[in-house]
Amino acid sequence: MPFDPKNYNKYEFFTVGTLGEGIAHVQYTNPKTLNAYTNQNWRDYGEILTRLDKEEDVWVIVISSGVAKSFSSGLNVKDGALTSGLGGNTKQEKLANFEAFIKEFQNACTVPARINTPTIGILNGINYGLAIDLASAYSIRIGVEGARFSIAEVNIGIAADMGSLQRMPSIVNNKSKLFQHALLGDVFDAKEAAELGYLSTIVKSVDEGLELAGAWGARMAKAPQWAIKGTKKHIQDILNGKSMEDGLDDIAKYNAVNIMRAMKL
Repeated sequence: MPFDPKNYNKYEFFTVGTLGEGIAHVQYTNPKTLNAYTNQNWRDYGEILTRLDKEEDVWVIVISSGVAKSFSSGLNVKDGALTSGLGGNTKQEKLANFEAFIKEFQNACTVPARINTPTIGILNGINYGLAIDLASAYSIRIGVEGARFSIAEVNIGIAADMGSLQRMPSIVNNKSKLFQHALLGDVFDAKEAAELGYLSTIVKSVDEGLELAGAWGARMAKAPQWAIKGTKKHIQDILNGKSMEDGLDDIAKYNAVNIMRAMKL
């Protein structure tokens, strides 16, 4: 069946549409919390992206915010999202359940790094805590002028555990700056994020970012999709720790199969 955005209407605060042929657009809009995420929100986020990856005619996924002041202010701690996994009768049960809860949370946040469909994030306004975890898993990140970033978890007394500490060392080019920002929980701007290699570029507005993402997506859509998704997968494999030798072996097998299929041999 062709991709139909109406099939995604059940998700509160999420709007799924298109920016062009093959380009899905996921927008999160919860202005009352500046796009903070409850447990239901991040579960929905992971499910939406997983479903979109399975759509045969979706070739690129663009993720943005419908809130002018914020891509995401992080986890909705007031909603109890941080401690809701603490079920069980004994300390051991509570520990096991909480660890399982954290891993479920991680699984949802890191969907973009596991799927083969490229993702582009438009990062505007506040990008604190969970926002960095989410965006670090995207293939491409576009910043909006005035955007502010913070690995803020130490400010509430925890270590970031949804992927930013694991992914950012392979993304940024200044490890000392990474330690500084992560240990201090301070705020850095879009210009510094670009200098660190975290952003591809900076645009003046979310609309301009969406226009650019749409143009890039249209260019990707012109290539054979096995080539685009294979490129995304094999870069991600190396970022995830696969050796160069294993990567070369995998891409040889992948291209041999797909080139022969394209040539109808």
